[in-house]
Amino acid sequence: MFDLSLSGGCIIDRRFSTSEDPRFLNLVEVVRGADLSYIHLEGVICEAGQPEVYPAAEAGWTWRRMPAFFTEELRWAGYDFVSHASNHAMDYMYGGLYETWKVLNRAGIPFAGTGPSLDASRRPTYVDHAKTRLALISSTTSAPDWARAADPIRDDPSRPGVNQIRMIYAMDADGLAEAKQTFRRMGWWVTEAGDGFMVNPAGLHNTITRFTLRDARGTRNLADAGDVEANLAQIAEARSRADFVMFHLHNHEWDIDGGLSVPPDFARDLAHAAIDAGADLFLAEGAHSLLRGIEIYKGKPVFYDPGDLFKDGNSKTRPLSEYYWMRGDAAGTGKEEITTFDSRVHADKRKVPVPTYPTGGYNTGRVLAVIVPVCRFDGRDLKEIRIHPAKHMKGSEMVNGLPGLVEGAEAEEVIDYLAELSAPFGTDLVCEDGVGVIRQ
Repeated sequence: MFDLSLSGGCIIDRRFSTSEDPRFLNLVEVVRGADLSYIHLEGVICEAGQPEVYPAAEAGWTWRRMPAFFTEELRWAGYDFVSHASNHAMDYMYGGLYETWKVLNRAGIPFAGTGPSLDASRRPTYVDHAKTRLALISSTTSAPDWARAADPIRDDPSRPGVNQIRMIYAMDADGLAEAKQTFRRMGWWVTEAGDGFMVNPAGLHNTITRFTLRDARGTRNLADAGDVEANLAQIAEARSRADFVMFHLHNHEWDIDGGLSVPPDFARDLAHAAIDAGADLFLAEGAHSLLRGIEIYKGKPVFYDPGDLFKDGNSKTRPLSEYYWMRGDAAGTGKEEITTFDSRVHADKRKVPVPTYPTGGYNTGRVLAVIVPVCRFDGRDLKEIRIHPAKHMKGSEMVNGLPGLVEGAEAEEVIDYLAELSAPFGTDLVCEDGVGVIRQ
């Protein structure tokens, strides 16, 4: 038997080991109590001024950079290994990526999802423990296209970056025709391709968005079949070298009809395909909804999003000088329009405008909470999942963004909501003494 604790995104760039809040410390004890503990590293670990460390022209949203001491914090909290593929892995260009690898390797923290080539970024990392040997493969569908790693070809070397699974938009015939006409009116290049088409802005002929025809009404996102197959092949490789295989997906996409709290169809398809290929556990995160449901597929756990465990997006002390296009007042006229804005939007505590779609933007789940599931396995066989509910604490800067374990009625509220999100997957989730329980 071995216990594996799972945490979602880690979005914080300051020390948290100094906290004495019992709610946070109780949650840390849950993480430390497992045989192995995992978390997703949302950003890079580097210092300003290091060689080739520059804020990229295009970031995940704000630019996520943690100080070099951050691995000490991860170790203090009990984390053994991390996933790294995300929309923030290239926020500080190649210098930030290289330094992250150095710091993680120096700390002895295995990671997956980024690498010096596309093949390397897809490869599993291995975590050795007395009770098991675990393999982790990390991927992302949400990343700038330029951040995708590439393998060498002819005279060109490989390109470092992330293990990106590219997206295709599948539309019915009417939607496809409307989209094509819209791009033509915008002056974009439109190239027919089979039963669909691809588009690119003028002059950017490798910046491709693909569309294809679907028989059913509406629009759905599809994962590129070649990218999926390449990742499934890595699962087969990991299966031959490890006792236990875990697959990670960082994604911001959502079900167009169901909203941010419902995973898109392609994520469920990928989860099933990964397990069919030999994965023992599938974990997706990154939606910021915060929570999504849990599925047990062929006896294997699928977590569609446990929520961002650490979430202090406002702790950045010096944002980049430009946020590019935002809603604001035009210079001279004072008229509100979409214009360029600098980092004073943070210094002045101005809030980012709420989008009209998706309705309300991030953090729109009915119950804003996160969970730390602890899965008990007998070899590869799932025996039980114990789900520890938490909420982000507010107040002083010492606790802002830290998760605090909740109890009583608050715990029941979180577990009941998670059960509601998991019900469409046929998951039987009960609350016992403030902890969610799934038994096999």
